Amino acid sequence: MQILFVEDNFSYADTLVSVVNEKFPGVSWDVIDNSGSAEELLAHNFYDLVILDLCMPSIPSGLEKNVENGQKLFYLIQQLMPGTPIYILTGSDLDSFATGLSRHGERVRLWGAEKEFPTVLYFRKNKTPELIEELSGVYHEILSVNAIPINTRGKAIVFAKGQERALKTFVRSMGGVDGVYYPLSGLSGSLVGRIEVRDARLNIIGAFVAKLGLSSKIQKENESYARHVRLLPINSFTPLLSGIDKGLKEYSAIFYTLAEGYKETLFEVVRRDTLAAVRVIQQVRASLERWSAVREVSRVSVGEIRKAKLKDDSFDAIIEQYGLEEIRDIESIYVSVSSSCIHGDLHGGNILVNHAGTPVLIDFGDVGFGYTGLDPITLEMSLIFHPDCVSSGVSQEMRSFLEHWPVIDGYCQNNPFGNIVKYCRDWAYDISGDDRSVLAAGYAFAIRQLKYDTVNSDETVALIIRIANALKEGGQ
Repeated sequence: MQILFVEDNFSYADTLVSVVNEKFPGVSWDVIDNSGSAEELLAHNFYDLVILDLCMPSIPSGLEKNVENGQKLFYLIQQLMPGTPIYILTGSDLDSFATGLSRHGERVRLWGAEKEFPTVLYFRKNKTPELIEELSGVYHEILSVNAIPINTRGKAIVFAKGQERALKTFVRSMGGVDGVYYPLSGLSGSLVGRIEVRDARLNIIGAFVAKLGLSSKIQKENESYARHVRLLPINSFTPLLSGIDKGLKEYSAIFYTLAEGYKETLFEVVRRDTLAAVRVIQQVRASLERWSAVREVSRVSVGEIRKAKLKDDSFDAIIEQYGLEEIRDIESIYVSVSSSCIHGDLHGGNILVNHAGTPVLIDFGDVGFGYTGLDPITLEMSLIFHPDCVSSGVSQEMRSFLEHWPVIDGYCQNNPFGNIVKYCRDWAYDISGDDRSVLAAGYAFAIRQLKYDTVNSDETVALIIRIANALKEGGQ
């Protein structure tokens, strides 16, 4: 258990720490006497609880103590660590300022516990036993949630503290004693994986999809799910189960119910059976037809399509880094392009497949209004660029065909994954707009890949130039 204790009375601080450590072994403390140092610690550390004296100096060993320093710190704690309990200390009767802070508190379920805990409490310093009694309940809940193992079957997965706490909290809330995590995706700061919750005999209670990310991204996913995803055909997506947004510092988590048997991604199907992969993609296309059927067609520049995948500042940096000034002129070419709701990140890792070959979609953080052809082109080009395809060898087998990418017949000829590519490209031609809008989608996706160290930059630059040349020729 990690506690931040902000108290400028060193004698009182030492006494409280000593008493708590005697009763509750294993508690780790950061004891600070001023608000400025506390702010620095809050920015870099994860805490389960904050104990705060409101009247304090703003600098180490400062002589000028002020309640405004404590007030500012209180609000910062609530901003940086939503739901983390704050125990406010006072040496006298609570004044109107202190009691006014009570409106910022709430009672919430934390750490997978069965009961709710208050997020703001007040204690007189001369009644410290009351604080210790309240702390006892928190301490035992933290011990229980920390004791939940998250197994990764030997995979090296780096969880942020808030992400790990989210998984442990969820497993405990579902009545499990441990969880097994299988990574599915996670290229933009968020982690997406399958979490199996197990009982004391290691029997699986249930399997779920977990999305662990910054709170702003999880909030956007919640909004996208409510507005767009739940309108798709039933059984074509993972149903939303629950979310956790308290006690995780800057992180939140969202969990989806996963039916039994969905243990493969489309990437794995591609590797073992390309015909089966095409059948899966056909079903995905049918599921997304509800979105693409209401598309609207307009004239936009190639640059606008590129911005959907890569913002201007990143684009300019890539142009300078790789000496690609020659492609700037294609940004002003106008194409006919369709727009509708799209998945926004439709790579093979975001399509789970069961033993019968039935797919479901996951990871809805980028769902929203966009250029319709980006989904099938993203799916096609993920076979080249996605790390899972690089590690499986799929990407390596496709590289010798990249010189023909703009011309679909040449690209698919003798390509071991040509039937998959052909289906995705035909899907794009059917829904995207004109032929050049498909090239523009490929250009946008390819140039975005230069943001990542995992791609072969020379081959990617060559591919971008080929697509750019094809766009120029088509625009004449």
